[in-house]
Amino acid sequence: MSPLSALRRSIAIASALAFLGGCGTGTINYVHVDSSYDPTSLAHIPYTGPLYADVSGNPFGIPQDDLQRLVNDAIQPSSAKAETGQGVRVHFAFGPTAADRSSACSMVGTPQMSKTISVVAALCRGGGSATTYLVGSVDDISGPSDPRFENFLRQVTVQLFPRMDPNRDTPCFLPTC
Repeated sequence: MSPLSALRRSIAIASALAFLGGCGTGTINYVHVDSSYDPTSLAHIPYTGPLYADVSGNPFGIPQDDLQRLVNDAIQPSSAKAETGQGVRVHFAFGPTAADRSSACSMVGTPQMSKTISVVAALCRGGGSATTYLVGSVDDISGPSDPRFENFLRQVTVQLFPRMDPNRDTPCFLPTC
């Protein structure tokens, strides 16, 4: 491959990654993956479900049961049967902006409404500890039925189940890897 072709390919790859990075709604500021996370058995779950979201805090001031239902509906894969209490447990705490592994699954959210919705989300296992957790936010959501809010919840959920463990596996973006 000539140096000019290699340069063009590098520019095309960088442009594609920048474009794809702009497709998400909101921002994920921090992701933690515990060494116990097993991508072989867990990474498929946000695509096959079912999932169950335990929700704390309320960025909209709607009844908590309605927010709980909205979040659970938004995070389910389209093919999953979404029934209350079924599936792998994830915890969403709206309002807080920081977490540590020991509290991510039990963190209590705050009932605040603002232009920025902050969330701490965790994939929880028995005993209440987090296998993965993240901190994120989204701006300018018009209300609980805003499609951008649902997209953000889905994006957060998928990122709780990474296809590889960034603590152990090196990412590879080339087709030859």
